[in-house]
Amino acid sequence: MIVHLRSLFFTIIFLVVIEMIIAFSLLDEQKGLFLMASLVAFSIFAGWNVGKKIIFAFLPLSLAVSAVGLLYFIDNVQEQEIFGFLVSILFYMSLLGIKRISQNNFDMTARSLFSASLIAIIFLFYAVIYGVYINFNVPLGLFMGTHFVFVTMVTFVSLRAYSSDYKRIFLYSVVIAFAMIQLVWMANFWPFGYLTMAAISLMFYYILWDLVQMVFLETLSKKRIVITITYCIVLTLAVLITTQWLLVG
Repeated sequence: MIVHLRSLFFTIIFLVVIEMIIAFSLLDEQKGLFLMASLVAFSIFAGWNVGKKIIFAFLPLSLAVSAVGLLYFIDNVQEQEIFGFLVSILFYMSLLGIKRISQNNFDMTARSLFSASLIAIIFLFYAVIYGVYINFNVPLGLFMGTHFVFVTMVTFVSLRAYSSDYKRIFLYSVVIAFAMIQLVWMANFWPFGYLTMAAISLMFYYILWDLVQMVFLETLSKKRIVITITYCIVLTLAVLITTQWLLVG
């Protein structure tokens, strides 16, 4: 099932509201803020309506918040419109993944689609919170707390596709979240921009998430661990070598 009419309908609404936000934010700030709040509320409804459980609303909610936040960091209107279109495609993918996962947790295609949209949404959310933290005077504690709650929730939602043991899922989610906020604390001293930080954080998150999902699938092995860690290290070094270092002094 590539086309799901309800998800497609919700996506069209999402795209229209995004484009209205771009237009009205330039002309009327109050209308822009109202549309942003409406988009967030609509995303919650869409996720719940498609997945039939409120827990599934978290991914569309995170995507809506990330999209609205990243629009602030894009200056060119045409680039904002292109970004809105691409985010709408991701919104549809997430709803389609939610629909298929809610119908059959063991559908491998559904897991792949759901995981792909999950990783993309995590990157966008990381980019937003790092961008806000770097560009505004946000307390480190608030930044780390937001990061912890988000990672816990998004991990819990994603691992539901691999097990029905919710206590075990929640435990792993909290462990991954604690590991990630340690990275966040260290990242506070790194001289990189918010997109670089988001990419590096996503790589570390993926390696933790991948190891945990292998535990649930009972496919964890030393060889898989070495391959996953090596892959992550190579990509991280590639990002660090090619990125711009924001040195001070």
